[in-house]
Amino acid sequence: MIRKELINILTICFTGHRPDKLGGYDWNTDKNQRIMKTLRTRIIELINSTEPQVNHFKFICGGALGIDQMAFEICKELRDSALKLNPCRIELELAIPFYKQTSKWFNKKDVERFNSQKLRADIVTLVDTVEGYKFDKVPIGDYHPAKMQLRNQYMVNNSNVVIAVWNGSKGGTANCVNYAKKLGKEIVVVNPDVL
Repeated sequence: MIRKELINILTICFTGHRPDKLGGYDWNTDKNQRIMKTLRTRIIELINSTEPQVNHFKFICGGALGIDQMAFEICKELRDSALKLNPCRIELELAIPFYKQTSKWFNKKDVERFNSQKLRADIVTLVDTVEGYKFDKVPIGDYHPAKMQLRNQYMVNNSNVVIAVWNGSKGGTANCVNYAKKLGKEIVVVNPDVL
């Protein structure tokens, strides 16, 4: 549970599986709908549990396929209806590991969603251009798997809370959760395998 210290802004980032460990690429599958509903509920619970100490929420999403894009859409909907939810401010940052993130994506709909999210975010950060997160083995903007981990570190370093949609398996999500634990961050885990 979130510590009840008096703070004005709470920053939450997301980490989670790609579509193959969720309900697939189609967001309309029963499993993906359950995951998104549960994720939305946890986000709202987090907002409600920190009031009135917090009146500004910043959400950082990584833009990757799966949970990153799902979380963005949920947070965007909450941002757009924030006055109905409660009198708080919601800000949305898209932390992209590198400019050409979508270069290996095969589904046009996923690329279009990503481009739309870039336009609808309050802040877009190209993480491989940020001092301390640059990876000098490939040019800025180009793909390298290490840039995904650097993006995750950027998000965790700049957050109070990490929401992890994670089934406990090894991989990038596990690395991100372990990094957050090492830094003593608050972690909320949603296991997609039980939904």
